[in-house]
Amino acid sequence: MREIPLVPQLADRLVAHRRQTPFAVPTAWVFATSKGTPFGERNVARRVLAKAADRSGLNESGQAPLRFHDLRHTFASHLIVDLHLDVAQVSRILGHASITITLGVYTHLFDDARHGREIRTRMATSDFAALITGRRSEPEGVVVPLSPLRSP
Repeated sequence: MREIPLVPQLADRLVAHRRQTPFAVPTAWVFATSKGTPFGERNVARRVLAKAADRSGLNESGQAPLRFHDLRHTFASHLIVDLHLDVAQVSRILGHASITITLGVYTHLFDDARHGREIRTRMATSDFAALITGRRSEPEGVVVPLSPLRSP
């Protein structure tokens, strides 16, 4: 068992969904069978995920159908690329036994995310950026105004 951080908007929707079921107590499963027991993974994959993926256009012909594990990889990618979490945080959230497992699977994303940040930082202080803004930003944070370009 581990805690998975949720976007507050998603948490609100899940709570609202559970309140509309016959099992509206806080300890009940969010998605439950008619008996109040949790759905089995295979049942959900076939009946729910496959239909949702088909309706949303995620299951394109000629490609493998969307799996729950694909959603896990998407979530991990979001943690690394968009939120810039470090390997220890991502490993803990995903429930990996060690950070070496996380690095083994997602090293390219950590590298790509770091590389992208470094490039954006360097570009922000480049001569090209200065042309766009009309002033040059020095690495120490000093802003130097540029004179307008003149024709020879």
